Amino acid sequence: MNREENLELELDEVDAADIGRYHRVVHLEKNGFLLCKQGRITLGMDDKEFDLHAGELYIYPAFSQTVVLRYSNDLKATIGMADFDFSFSSLESVSDTRSLVYIRFNPVVRLTDEQYRRIEELIGLVRQRQVGASVIGRQVVAALVQAFCFEVLDAYIANHPVGQEKTTHRDNVFRKFLVALYGNFRMRRNVGFYARELCLSPRYFATLIRERSGKTPAEWISMFVIAEAKRRLSELQVSIKEIAMALNFPSQSLFGRYFKLYAGMSPSDYRASVGVANKSVNDNE
Repeated sequence: MNREENLELELDEVDAADIGRYHRVVHLEKNGFLLCKQGRITLGMDDKEFDLHAGELYIYPAFSQTVVLRYSNDLKATIGMADFDFSFSSLESVSDTRSLVYIRFNPVVRLTDEQYRRIEELIGLVRQRQVGASVIGRQVVAALVQAFCFEVLDAYIANHPVGQEKTTHRDNVFRKFLVALYGNFRMRRNVGFYARELCLSPRYFATLIRERSGKTPAEWISMFVIAEAKRRLSELQVSIKEIAMALNFPSQSLFGRYFKLYAGMSPSDYRASVGVANKSVNDNE
C-alpha cells in the first residue's frame, strides 16, 4: 500500500440492520471511531464495556479488538478508519504520549453540540472530496483527514482534561516502541529485542515505557499478540496450529499456554465463544 492510499479516511453509515458486519472490529494497522448519532450501542474492548448514546464518540485504537455487544433497534452511527502511521503521527505531533495512552484506555467522549457539528461537517467534506479526487485533490483529502484527527483530539481533551505536557525523551521512546512493535510483534516477543532496536538497556527501556504508559513493555507486547491471535481465531477456517506458526510460536502447545496466560482461556475455548457470540449478536436490546 502506498503513502497516498494511507491518507484515506474510510467512512461507513450503519444502523441496526447492518451493524452485525462490524461484530468484531480488529484493525491492527488502523485507528478508528464510531460516532453514535441515534439510539445506543455497547462496545467491548480489553474486557471492559462502553455504553454510547446519541452524541457520543468512541475512539478505537490500532492493535486492539472492539466487539459489538448490544445495540438498540433505532441505532444510527458513522464508523470511520484511518491508517495507523498517518493518524498516529498526526495526533502525536500535537499531544503528549500520556494523552494518547489515556485515550487508549478511556475511549468514549460526550460531544457538545458544537463539537458534534464540527465533526459531522468534516466527515461531510471528506466524503465530498474523496469522490473522483485528482492528485492535488487527494492532498486536499489528506489535509481534511488530518484536520478531522485534530478535531477529534481537541474535542476529547476538552472533555477529558489529561494535563498536556511538552514532548519528552520518554514520549519519543514510547512512540518509537509502538512503531517497532507494530512491525515486529508477530515474530518478536522478547523485550530485549525492542530495547536493542531503540539502543537502550532492557532495564532503562522498561522503566521509561512503564513510567510513560502505565504498562510494561511485556504487557504491550502481549496486548498486540493476543489481539492478533483473537482476530485469527475468529477466522474459523484457519487451524490453531497454523495460527501458532504465523505468530512464531515453536509449537501449538506453547501458543496455547501463552494465550491462556494472557486471555484467560484456551484458544479452542475462545474460538468456541466466538461462535456463540456470532449467533447472539443480533439479539438487540
